[in-house]
Amino acid sequence: MIKLTMDRTDIKGMIERGTILHGHAGPYLNLGIRMGVLALNILNVKGYFDLSVEVELKNHRPVSCLIDGLQISTGCTLGKGNIKIKDNPNITRAIYKSDKIKLIICLKPEITKLLDFETYSCEDLGKKILDIPDEQLFDYYTEDTD
Repeated sequence: MIKLTMDRTDIKGMIERGTILHGHAGPYLNLGIRMGVLALNILNVKGYFDLSVEVELKNHRPVSCLIDGLQISTGCTLGKGNIKIKDNPNITRAIYKSDKIKLIICLKPEITKLLDFETYSCEDLGKKILDIPDEQLFDYYTEDTD
């Protein structure tokens, strides 16, 4: 059965669905899931249709894997057109829009430096991301859209 609202508390389920879509639960997939859940909570939206997001990032693997995490966690998809991608190698952020609020969430630069792919596997780094509090992963703020 397909749910039309996101269960924000079911990170494990989102990671399972994300792994099926993406192929593995690496750090950027998990960052995208975490970022999307944070947006749902702050904006108090259901996901799928009451939200849009513009993602700015280095549109190349592994950073671009974050996009799949956002799609899994928010229900915003390229097919529906409520997620847009902008290549920007200097920042990793998502700009979410609901009815009256714009939310900007930026990945803290030190998190990218923490992801040592030469020493750790993608899956180990993905697990590590799950243990870090949102406040250490992201900077975020809201703006009125009126």
